[in-house]
Amino acid sequence: MSKTPTEIIKMALEREKEAVVDYSEYAKTASDPKVKEMFRFLAEEEKKHVKLLQEEIEKEIYQEM
Repeated sequence: MSKTPTEIIKMALEREKEAVVDYSEYAKTASDPKVKEMFRFLAEEEKKHVKLLQEEIEKEIYQEM
């Protein structure tokens, strides 16, 4: 069964949210400062993706109205 663009974006959004949680957790538990910083950076990048995807969902919903 084919998914709508909004459904696909929502799936991607959930994956990005999971990545934020995972990377944040890895940053907390990493002992090496460079590794810790890398995971913090990745978490911040994923937060940007979350925001972009949320904006896309809003656009799709607005267009459907």
